Amino acid sequence: MIHLDNVFYSLVHGGQPLPILRDISLSVARGEVAGLLGPSGSGKSTLLALLAGVERPTAGRIQVNGAWLNNLSADALARFRRQHVGIVFQDFHLVPTLTAWENVALPLDLAGLPESRPRAMAMLEQVGLAHRTTHRPAELSGGEQQRVAIARAFVTRPALILADEPTGNLDQDTSRHIIDLLFSCAGQWGSTLFLVTHDPQLAHRADHRFHLVDGRLEASAPCG
Repeated sequence: MIHLDNVFYSLVHGGQPLPILRDISLSVARGEVAGLLGPSGSGKSTLLALLAGVERPTAGRIQVNGAWLNNLSADALARFRRQHVGIVFQDFHLVPTLTAWENVALPLDLAGLPESRPRAMAMLEQVGLAHRTTHRPAELSGGEQQRVAIARAFVTRPALILADEPTGNLDQDTSRHIIDLLFSCAGQWGSTLFLVTHDPQLAHRADHRFHLVDGRLEASAPCG
């Protein structure tokens, strides 16, 4: 599902290259869960952006769900994200003027898929929000907003879910429920889950752990 081969990523700062990721190679199989740990500024979110095709590597190759992202145009990358990738953010990133079901239906509408409302409603029921479908984000708790975000990420049945600190703004009990929901949905739909977290206990639930330090993959290990 995911294969990175000697990936580098740099920005230009003051006319000089500023390395962000250095020589990253890793693989994650279809349906597996990978946990990515590392201190702030180590390049974790940048790595997710590369996997989503939002950014392009400076060097190296990235393959996701059989597609070499380096070879895709900007339009093709946008289509790839719509068809194959769901993203869960720390800050939810819901559209404030839309109701819960409208937020969940948005990826279906953008992809031109039929029956967006019933599919969105069914997904909200699955994440335990059948009673909150007409509420807007400001009327929902943080945990409920993240459930909406999870429903939105999974509604197109993507092959890959990218989750960037999905419990970072939630209390401990709510965080546990959200993580259980993420793992449950990924298992039900056979999605590969690539999870960025600061929590070693959470990462320990994954099939693989990867550690980024100063843009380098310092260690990786299957979890047992």
